[in-house]
Amino acid sequence: MNNQPLILAIDTSCDETSVAVLRGFRILSNLLPSQAAMHREWGGVVPSLAKLAHQEKIDGVVTRALKLSGVQIENIDVFAVTYGPGLAIALEIGIKKAKELATKYNKPLIAVNHMEGHLFSAFAERKSQKANLADQQEVDPAFNAGSGSLPALGVLVSGGHTEFILVNGYGSYKLLGETLDDACGEAYDKCGRLLGLGYPAGPAITKFAKERRKSVNVEFKNDMQSYVATLTHSSSRSLVEQGMTKQYSLPVPMANSKDFNMSYSGLKSAFSRLVSENEMTKEFVMDMCVLFEAVALKQVTLKIQQILKTHSVKEIWLGGGVVASPRLRSEVRKVFKGKVRFPHTKKLTGDNAAMIAVAANLKVQNYGFDHNPEKGVFLKDFEKIDRDPSLTLA
Repeated sequence: MNNQPLILAIDTSCDETSVAVLRGFRILSNLLPSQAAMHREWGGVVPSLAKLAHQEKIDGVVTRALKLSGVQIENIDVFAVTYGPGLAIALEIGIKKAKELATKYNKPLIAVNHMEGHLFSAFAERKSQKANLADQQEVDPAFNAGSGSLPALGVLVSGGHTEFILVNGYGSYKLLGETLDDACGEAYDKCGRLLGLGYPAGPAITKFAKERRKSVNVEFKNDMQSYVATLTHSSSRSLVEQGMTKQYSLPVPMANSKDFNMSYSGLKSAFSRLVSENEMTKEFVMDMCVLFEAVALKQVTLKIQQILKTHSVKEIWLGGGVVASPRLRSEVRKVFKGKVRFPHTKKLTGDNAAMIAVAANLKVQNYGFDHNPEKGVFLKDFEKIDRDPSLTLA
């Protein structure tokens, strides 16, 4: 383990000022102070406010991350930073700090694509192997090109992105499909706002859906023209027929398309109409959480099933904020009987610097410290790092 590099990573891609210290894949510290409370009154992240908060916090978070890790900054081998995608003016703060540290201590600076971080987030190791393993699985920290886990399907489901990545080796990625508009996590927040669940609404939808799920039935019907989910109460179908209780329906967008792309804007529009047509009772809100979650996740698993018909993969790797939902993990396991990897803690599902350090470590393993800007490894010319990632997952 001690021959693994000590990496300090920074991620300011959105509203978390995150700094982590890792020894290889082992997390020594991973801080991600959130700005959610500040943005809540606006119903979403305000970029200018996010930038100011990053500026105020970044120095202190670096100091605390080092203290918690027990590592002196002089002993850091590599600095790493997210350089996109994300909020441009927020990314600038992390990039500036990373350049400053790499210059001061004369160490390599590695630029990491944010989505590549999510892709490998399941490979981050716990600081202590004695940690609670409930709802977790061991991951292979020695992943590299040619390992027995490849090819793998990366399923990235977050607030800003929803996409499927075929992984044939480190740096060898093929984008199979993505959302054509809203991301899945974004739809969670927008639809949750319609229900008065505040921001971020995703965790509330997941919580209420879990509480309500046993009291209702959700059935999916596909007539090849449309794929529809209908929710009825478990009490009795006859009550629906008598008009004594209601049933609610939502379409599953792009369910019958012949590609692997998705869409969430149509679901949001249909959900908005459904909400406007009904009284906002507690029971109705709970029902809508169940129905929305079922449709949102069904779109993901349907596309996975389609992909598996044409691509043979050994594993599925889950990454992104929506992966914090146990329901998503459960639904993926139903359609894929092989190994499903996911981050061992919720702190690794959202934006965080630990996953950036994991990706940086893989970059070191595969490319070394050779000066190669196109591969995201930098020594002296840090000015070449800009806010728009030159590395893509396409």
